[in-house]
Parts: sequence; C-alpha cells; structure tokens
Amino acid sequence: MSLAFIKLAVGVDCGGGAFNLTALGRRFRRYVVIDELRLPEPLQEDAGAKVAGFLERHRLREARVMACLPREAVLVRFLDLPVEAEPQLAKVVGYQLRSLHPFKDDQVYWDCAVVGRDPKAKQVSVMVVVAEKSSVNLAKQAFEELGLRLSGLTLGAAAMALLAKPLLPPTGALIVCGRSSGVELLSFREGNLCSTQEIPLEPSASAKERFDREWHRALAALPVSDPATVPWFVCGSVPSPFSDLLQGASPLPAPKLNLAKRNGSEGFEWPALAAAYAGLIRSSSSFINLLPPQERWQPQRGARVPVYALGGTAALLALTLASHAWIERALYDRALERALRRLEVPAQQLRRQNQETSTLETRAAVLEDLRARDWRKLHLLQQLTRLLPDGTWLQQLQISEDTVEIFGYSNHAAELVPPLENSPYFFQVEFTAPITRDNQSREVFRIRMRLKQAARP
Repeated sequence: MSLAFIKLAVGVDCGGGAFNLTALGRRFRRYVVIDELRLPEPLQEDAGAKVAGFLERHRLREARVMACLPREAVLVRFLDLPVEAEPQLAKVVGYQLRSLHPFKDDQVYWDCAVVGRDPKAKQVSVMVVVAEKSSVNLAKQAFEELGLRLSGLTLGAAAMALLAKPLLPPTGALIVCGRSSGVELLSFREGNLCSTQEIPLEPSASAKERFDREWHRALAALPVSDPATVPWFVCGSVPSPFSDLLQGASPLPAPKLNLAKRNGSEGFEWPALAAAYAGLIRSSSSFINLLPPQERWQPQRGARVPVYALGGTAALLALTLASHAWIERALYDRALERALRRLEVPAQQLRRQNQETSTLETRAAVLEDLRARDWRKLHLLQQLTRLLPDGTWLQQLQISEDTVEIFGYSNHAAELVPPLENSPYFFQVEFTAPITRDNQSREVFRIRMRLKQAARP
C-alpha cells in the first residue's frame, strides 16, 4: 500500500526510555501515518529484526530517515542578530560559536537556522544547536546497527516547531513534551520557537522546584505581562511528579496536515511524527540537521521508476480506450499550441531581456542598500566575544539602537561588569535581574548596557 504514496519518510525519536519510529506518507496534500513502532530501551537482541520487518512490511527501504537526538545530548542557544547577518548566517554565528559552548571547536557538530523575524527591530531570531561529535557518532552507530540509513539528525524541539506553529496563538504559548525520563519545556513567541529546556525527572524530590524555575524562565522569553494568560499544551506521557503541576494544560491538538492514521487509533508520537514530516519538507529553511552533508543518505531517485512506469502505462491505455475523441482534440490543441509558441519566440526573448534588466537593477539596489547600512552591530558581537572571560556562555543577545542586553551563564557573573564598563563601546552597565544559579551551579545573569555615541548606528 505504501507504493501509492508519492513520498515516504521515517521519523525516529530516541531517548526517554524508548526508540519510537513513525512512518509517514504523502500523496499530494494528504498525509497518512502508515505505522508506528516502539522499541523499549535498552534495546533487545531482536530490535534490528523488528526494524527490518517494519521497513520491509511497508516498503520503506527508500524512505528518508530523520532522527531526533536526546535533548541532553545537545546544547541549544538563541541569538538575536541584525537582518543584515542572514545572508551569511553560518559565518556570523561561526565567529561567536566558541562563546556558545564549552568544548573545543574540532569536537562539535553544529547547525543554525532562523526561527523568527522582527521587521520593526530589523532583527532575526537564530537557533544554534551544538552537539559533541562523540555523541553524534554514537547515535549514528546505534541507528546503523538497527538497519536505519540516516538522512538527518536533528533536535526534537526544532522538528516539532514545524508542526506546532499553525496550532498556537500568535501572542505566545508553552508546550510540555512528556517522556519517561522527564519533560521538555518549549516556549513559542508569535508561533516561533524561542526557548527549550529539558527538566529531568531525577532527582524526583526536587522535580517541582526545578519545574517552577524553568517555568518562570520560559515565561520570561514571552512578551506577556500576565503569566495566567499564557496557554499551556501537553503532548506525550508526562511522569506523575510533573503531571500534578499541569492540571490546567490542554492536550496539543492534532497537526493541521490533513492527517490520518491508517490504523484509526488516536494520539501521535509527536517528536517522531515531526521528524518524519521534516523529512518530507526538506526545503524548510528553519530545519536543523547536525549530520555532516557527506554522511546524509539520499534515496535513489530511480528506485521506484519501474513501478511508476507500469502504473502510468496501464492508466494511459485505459484512458486511451475510454477517451479517443478527447485525445484527438488534445492532439489538435497541442499542434495549435506549437504554432503559437513559434510566433511567441520574439516576445519571449524580449521578456527575458526585461527580466535580466530587472534582476540587475534589483541586485544593484541590494548592493547599494548593503553598502549604506551600518555594520557596526557586527563589530559589537566581536567586541563582546573579546571582552567576556572564559567560563561565560551567552544564551541570548539583543541589540537595539542604543542598548545591548545579554543573557547567559558564567562561573563568575559579578566579574563581567568591569571589562564591559572599560570598553570603548559600552557604558551604564547594570544587571537587570538578580544573579541566580542553574542546576549545574552556574551563575545565571542578565546585563543591560548603553551604547556610546561612537557605536550608535
């Protein structure tokens, strides 16, 4: 039956006590969850045979496989950058990548994507995901041992953002994604993912305290004055210490994909479903893929051509027998169209010249606009990278016309003010919130400072 679908993809979500596989098919604009497979962890000896049977049963050998890494295996950072940085986003993020993670540069895989735009502030919100190469290689090896050829390794939150955006109100919302080992808290501002935090179940004695802390941090990322007005949604199985805290939350609605489940059951394995969906819409610019390009498996384009050819031939013969008169009219129309096309050659050449002229004018206007813009904001990013000492990581960076606000972690947050005050770019450096500690004993800080006249745009 799966051969009736134009495209196929398999999404895999690992971690949280199980490997969840979801096979998703698309026929034109209709999506169907073909089947789901759950493999409890630790994997049993017959896990590879179960996966092989799953792939063979639904003829998924040529389907793309998109897998979600466990949340604890990656670091996620959000940056606010000028819109001028978007054309060379990877290069701009690469300049300050060292300040976003504690590892050596050659020990990580990373990827970034624009997840939101603010036309008024002329800024883009960028999500940066970093993972140690050793963790990525171990995960890739585990999938290969199951017989899965990966086309991508991503973050569950990044994949879910593609499905959840049409379901959420424009002001802001929170989603709690439950797993057996804990929950993941996602914040959405104007439908765009703006923060993600993992809250492990253990130690269960302090689960409520850690959830409350992350809840307040997630709300701080949303532009709302009353937390009670922020809608809550829940998906997945939430462990009991957390379920008691989510009494007022609503189940996350089904995605708006004209989606159906072949077996008729209700509910979805959201991360696995989202990963499969990402495999079907590979053109999305906001998708994160930590797998190096040279290691991404791509299906053979001609693998299913014979099947389509036989089906097309049978349909063509049936159509020929049923509509001989229509074919004659079609042939006449085609001949007439060829004659008209020959007459339109001069007009097409003129239109092509007009298009080329318009393209050159547009490029010239863009270049002139870029030349006239003030690039000092990018120099401010470099200045912060030089000024902040080792042991300091930025999670958020906001730049306006005359102020800069940074949010992150540091081993000694109180020592950050003097080097910033002594900079030729900043003055009136102050903490906008009390210094706190996270669950790794790092000091959490938020600092705001004014730009000196020389640094203003």
